[in-house]
Amino acid sequence: MGYKNLVDFHVHTDNSCDGHDSLMVMSERAAAKGIRAIAVTDHAECHRYYKDNFHLAIRYSHFETLKAKNAFRGQLAIMTGIELGQPLHNLEAAEDALSANRYDIVVAGLHLIRGGDDFWKLDYHNANVPTLLHAYFDEIYEMVCWGRFDSLAHLTYPLRYIEGRDQIPVDLADYAEQIDRILERLIADGKSLELNTQGYRTEYGRPTPDMDILRRYKELGGQYVTIGSDAHYAVDIGANIEDGLSLLKQADFDFVTIYDQREPILLPII
Repeated sequence: MGYKNLVDFHVHTDNSCDGHDSLMVMSERAAAKGIRAIAVTDHAECHRYYKDNFHLAIRYSHFETLKAKNAFRGQLAIMTGIELGQPLHNLEAAEDALSANRYDIVVAGLHLIRGGDDFWKLDYHNANVPTLLHAYFDEIYEMVCWGRFDSLAHLTYPLRYIEGRDQIPVDLADYAEQIDRILERLIADGKSLELNTQGYRTEYGRPTPDMDILRRYKELGGQYVTIGSDAHYAVDIGANIEDGLSLLKQADFDFVTIYDQREPILLPII
């Protein structure tokens, strides 16, 4: 099934430390695929913000985004954004990143817990997975309560590596109370839950979060869901967005959320 309202609100360019292609190349690819709008959400990893020059990269990313916005006017809507990683690990860095540019959307992600390595680096065969996941969901809730963002990126991110790469099963029912608390706070504060489609392109084979959490979010009264490919290469822009939209429809969502100047807009899934 083809969708007319294709959008991708989580995209990384070569201004991210792990990005590979310029925004111009990525924008050309998006326009060729018939995508209506993208948001450039280059990384600002707050725990190593100044050490690894994220404070410079996000400013250059914003400059490049404004140039591309003008160049593709009428072909592709390009929105300014940022992915704040671990903002509570360095609040000074988070505040600098938030004040550096005028954003259309701020997505917040947790890629590691305090004192640990990024989840993709861990060997889960030699880790206490329940302890780690309880700590992860606790930190996510703390970040959601902080609330200086628009959309919560890739909830259940560690499962890409625990269940996907290392093939260790996880029963999310063991974390249901923590997950509910996160979802309820997002809803109360009018924030979005992101459906991140990168997991489709990994051994995990599913988005983050998956259907059960989407349905629970809807059941609790959630209405705002952004969608993003988490592309780090031009070839992946828009990847699996149609799969994600189909999943949203199955979970009884009729709209996907986009942002303009930090304000949510409901776009029909058609």
